[in-house]
Amino acid sequence: MTGALISTSMEQRIDREERHTENFPVATKALRYMRFFHANPSKSSTFKPIRGGEKVMDTDAKASETALITASLRALSNYESNETIRGHDPFAEMFLPDDRKAALGSETTRAMIKAMIPKGMYAYVIARTRYFDRLFVESLNDQMGQIVLLGAGYDSRPYRFRDRIKTTRIYEMDTHATQERKISILQTHHVDIHENIRFIPVDFEVDNFLHLLLENNFDPSSPTLFIWEGVTFYLTQLAVTKTLKLIRNNLASGSKIGFDFQTLASPSHLINTGLKDEAVIFGIESGGIDRFVKENGFEIVEHVTADAMEKRFLTLENGDLLDSIMPMMNFLVIEKR
Repeated sequence: MTGALISTSMEQRIDREERHTENFPVATKALRYMRFFHANPSKSSTFKPIRGGEKVMDTDAKASETALITASLRALSNYESNETIRGHDPFAEMFLPDDRKAALGSETTRAMIKAMIPKGMYAYVIARTRYFDRLFVESLNDQMGQIVLLGAGYDSRPYRFRDRIKTTRIYEMDTHATQERKISILQTHHVDIHENIRFIPVDFEVDNFLHLLLENNFDPSSPTLFIWEGVTFYLTQLAVTKTLKLIRNNLASGSKIGFDFQTLASPSHLINTGLKDEAVIFGIESGGIDRFVKENGFEIVEHVTADAMEKRFLTLENGDLLDSIMPMMNFLVIEKR
């Protein structure tokens, strides 16, 4: 998930520094990299959460740009010198356009990029990636029957943790355009795709994703983990509850859903991404998380607040915090019992 990440003043800065910087090649790479994060002349450069997956888009849509932004931040974190926050996603950079890859090659350029990323965004991606990595690996170790990546984007967990896949079947669900680009890049780089992995194109606002899964040898009687990373933000309330009800009414007990979301005091508090096709339209009322989960037929396994994210994933050995995360951000794992 991302948004209007560069203000008019930032755009002016990009143009000015490209013309006048003494270190023209380095600055140009960094600033062009930041253009990748979209400009919106009407909004200031403040935190916008990043999604790992894909929102439904128009039928003629291209591959998701916000999914690429997530990959770019994961790739950037691979270069951190501090092991506490260093990323471990060697595939993330592979999914980037050549100019974005080139920008990451210089320590100076990377420092410039990080200085221009809106506060909290980079830290949120680091924390979220680590959290859902753990959830994915634990499910593989527990021999969970199936894992479904709802809005997979450029999620590389099935390839990073390939050696841990035994009998678990993994389903990657995403829009056709993003999925086709991902598969093409994996094939170009000769990535070994495990035989248990299936790719299923989907439109989450229109399609019955369970029917699509069933057409691909999905077993509803087998406990399943659904990872819904960075997707709910972009769905309507109806689409979110419809998804939860499909899982509750048709999946085996013990099935879990892991997702991130924002809390809100009122609909006006929804994050403004500045992107017409990828606007944030879903959140859970502050103080209403337990009620929302129970009303949809699930029990909470784990709820991770922004404060807990900072303590668990972003606190360095010396006690310093990499960065703070907006308090509206949450991770949640729920289970059908």
